[in-house]
Amino acid sequence: MTSDPAEEMAGNLAEDISQKTSSFIHSTNHRDLLDIVDALRSHGVSHYVDLPQIIVCGSQSSGKSSTLESISGIEFPTAEGLCTRFATELILRRGDKPDIKVHIQPGATFGATAKNQDEFPRIVEAATEAMGLGNTEGAKVFSTDVLRIESTSPSAPNLTLVDLPGLFGASDKNQSDDDAKLVQDLVVSYMRQRRSIILAVVAADNPFANQPVTKFARDIDLSGTRTLGLITKPDKIDQGSDSERYYVELAQNLNVNLTLGWHVLRNRGHGTTDDTTEERDKRESEFFAGEPWNALDPSQLGVESLRARLRKVLWKQIQLGLPGVKAEVQSGIKDCRAKLAQLGKARSTIREKHTYLQRISSRLCKLVRAAIDGVYADQFFESYPGQQDAFERRLRAHVQKILSEYAEQMRIDGHALEIVEDDMMPTRGSHRRYTMREDYLKLVKILTTECRGRELPGPYNPLVVGDMFSRQCKPWESITQSLVEQIHEAAARTFHKMVSEICDENTRTRLMKGHIQPALHRLRQDLKDKVDELLEPHLSIHPITYNDYLTETVQHIQTQRHDRKCDELSLKACGYTSENAPDKTTVVNLGRILTDLKVGTRPNVEYSASLAADVAAAYYQVALKKFTDDVSVNAIETCLIQRLPDVLSPDVVWDFSEDDVKRLGSEDDNTVKERNETAKKLAILETGLKDLDAFVARSGVHAVTAEQSGKNEV
Repeated sequence: MTSDPAEEMAGNLAEDISQKTSSFIHSTNHRDLLDIVDALRSHGVSHYVDLPQIIVCGSQSSGKSSTLESISGIEFPTAEGLCTRFATELILRRGDKPDIKVHIQPGATFGATAKNQDEFPRIVEAATEAMGLGNTEGAKVFSTDVLRIESTSPSAPNLTLVDLPGLFGASDKNQSDDDAKLVQDLVVSYMRQRRSIILAVVAADNPFANQPVTKFARDIDLSGTRTLGLITKPDKIDQGSDSERYYVELAQNLNVNLTLGWHVLRNRGHGTTDDTTEERDKRESEFFAGEPWNALDPSQLGVESLRARLRKVLWKQIQLGLPGVKAEVQSGIKDCRAKLAQLGKARSTIREKHTYLQRISSRLCKLVRAAIDGVYADQFFESYPGQQDAFERRLRAHVQKILSEYAEQMRIDGHALEIVEDDMMPTRGSHRRYTMREDYLKLVKILTTECRGRELPGPYNPLVVGDMFSRQCKPWESITQSLVEQIHEAAARTFHKMVSEICDENTRTRLMKGHIQPALHRLRQDLKDKVDELLEPHLSIHPITYNDYLTETVQHIQTQRHDRKCDELSLKACGYTSENAPDKTTVVNLGRILTDLKVGTRPNVEYSASLAADVAAAYYQVALKKFTDDVSVNAIETCLIQRLPDVLSPDVVWDFSEDDVKRLGSEDDNTVKERNETAKKLAILETGLKDLDAFVARSGVHAVTAEQSGKNEV
């Protein structure tokens, strides 16, 4: 059977490439490692997990494309000036049939097959136009699309080499500052892929300070375990010059120190573009045989040594990174399954939509019940140090915190005026928020006059206590209404978190806006009505209590005042108080002390006003405790918290009308698209995991732990 000449030429080109790169294979185990990485890449795992690859990056015209050509054997366009406008991935893959395919990902629809080396410039030019790049006015200069060149042959190593656009700082008529940022972001994004080997190219004919590639590499690859410096164009600098000495020191790792060190390469120049590979390698060997480059270790010079060094780095990177790849694939599978469970099955019929809503309600009801019971065993309630939304998930803890703060605020700010004993200092700063007791008694005296009933002269009308209390408890309403809003907001946030966890964004939006938020608003109104009901007796009915705490508090207030007064009088009379009086016999003026105590502790004419003020203060404390507990139990707990599981319970969903089911359970195009993409990702990752498991089972690479791998991935 006669072979197709075009296929034969393509096969020959693929074989040429594989021969150039075959030195990347060191052993059968090495080949197996490269094979498993390629298998993962071919399945599409690289879209979701960083896989080992070699990226060639540097400034414009630093010799990146020539370097990639020297390594791979593919002749990329290497014209002076602006050349590489997009990332080019050279994927070398082992296969039965030699072949080379070219396409663009993910942008334009483009595909080509290379038959020989001469066709590569034409293919790259066609790809450039397909990406919308060109020299016409308005055309883009750079693209984030990727040109993928897949070369397959029986002897090829499975690896990926990436040529990136050159970094530049100054803009001109051909490339803007925005273009510079686009290129930098593209290069840095490849560098940040934790398993990429960075081949940082610097040209010897350009001052090192003008080439930022090594700074980016060192900032990203902190451990330096995946960055190899490469000096190109050593033949472009004058022999014996300061520049030459500088770059020789750089190659010796005496200037900018890199963990993997430096390498030197002499590529084809302007006058040697037509050299064959053999001629190119011969010129390079002759150049490095001369001074001062011959002082360097031979392993640092030339393309063959570079392939060997890259092979070792690649081997180590794959070996150390593979456990991490597996862990990420497993994590991705777990996330995909959780996402698919969240999205639910495709639903087009009423029954399917109703079943989906029933599943959501069942899960939601269980989570809400656990949240209000304070049982946080479910994974939804998982908490870790520094977590910002722990309270939003753990509703009972959140409510307890809010109620504790409410009780404290009521204790501190619940009374309109702080009545300060005359011998004490106020705790409030504003004069409008406190009054001294002496001044307050004047107000009370006026109130007792205004409230005078049938009582005999001297005693006060009990209604005056209610008048003073109603004035003091005015802040209760605003503080408690603020509490209602806080509790409602806490419940709404918890529902939002739960529903976001259980279902897709489309359904969450429909449920929150169409059912849950209106239901919570109704509960909030019920709660407000209950708070008003609890407030009403304190604002309109005369004080009523049968709590012994009232008389005990009145007695305590008066006893404290009496004791302070006695200590004040005795201190003036003899210099001692009950707290610091000595046990030994002391000579004092007993008559003066007794007289002062008798006169100083006599009831004054304002005794009834004083007693009324004390009773009002004691009643306020009794009522405050009761009201705070009533709000917490009879309002917050009964009217809202305990009713939350019924907001979207299975019984509620069961009673949904057909219109309700359509309105709340339908899925949009984004949900369908997301389900399909997630299912595709899951299939890719599961296939990749099978390959990884099979490889680990036969190779023993699992001896390198994921923990060790993580230390080497920065």
